[in-house]
Amino acid sequence: MTTDAAGRGLEIEDLVVGYGKATVLHGLSLSVAPGEIVGVAGPNGAGKSTLLKVISGLLPRTARRLDFDGVPLKRDPVSVVSRGVVHVPEGRRMFANLTVEENLRIGAIGGRVREYRAARDRVLGLLPAIVPMLDRRAGLLSGGQQQQVAIARGLIANPTLLMVDELSLGLSPTAVASISASTVASCRELGAGLLWVDQNVTILAKHCDRLVLLRDGIAEPVDMTDREALGSVYF
Repeated sequence: MTTDAAGRGLEIEDLVVGYGKATVLHGLSLSVAPGEIVGVAGPNGAGKSTLLKVISGLLPRTARRLDFDGVPLKRDPVSVVSRGVVHVPEGRRMFANLTVEENLRIGAIGGRVREYRAARDRVLGLLPAIVPMLDRRAGLLSGGQQQQVAIARGLIANPTLLMVDELSLGLSPTAVASISASTVASCRELGAGLLWVDQNVTILAKHCDRLVLLRDGIAEPVDMTDREALGSVYF
């Protein structure tokens, strides 16, 4: 891999994805540069979660390009994570009967982290609100607390690109504001890119470097300095 390729981040061109005879993404093109925060907005059924699942290697697809740092991403979730692309799925997906500490260990194992203690300490430094929860069972946490743990479990794998699906889902405005700010700050601190899918356009516009709208299976850029254009994104 060349030095130039190592700094190119995520590059997608003409991505086509469908379920059976129904095509969901119609030639979508999207990029996330290293360290960039990119938001993807769109109504239910627009294909936002599908996009992240495809990048994660969970779904079949065709594309002219689906590369990370200049090398194609395989349709293999283990391979994708090993490349530094980590997916925080919609709904948190906690192991409810395990403690927060055990959930973090699972994230570290999935990310093939060799020095768990160092990775854990780094993440707890970024997200100190997790510390009092470490010995609690994840299933007993509030939705906001579970979302914090889900983000921490993704970050412990030391991603180069973190992908977060519907961070704001089912959370209070206060929780959304707090968790969004800490997630973005953590990615900035680590130098990781963030591909953030959400229906909450306000929070995306507040934190993201760029915002795209997923509509009719393609990604359209949104001018975040144009209030009229930004207002057209609401559904």
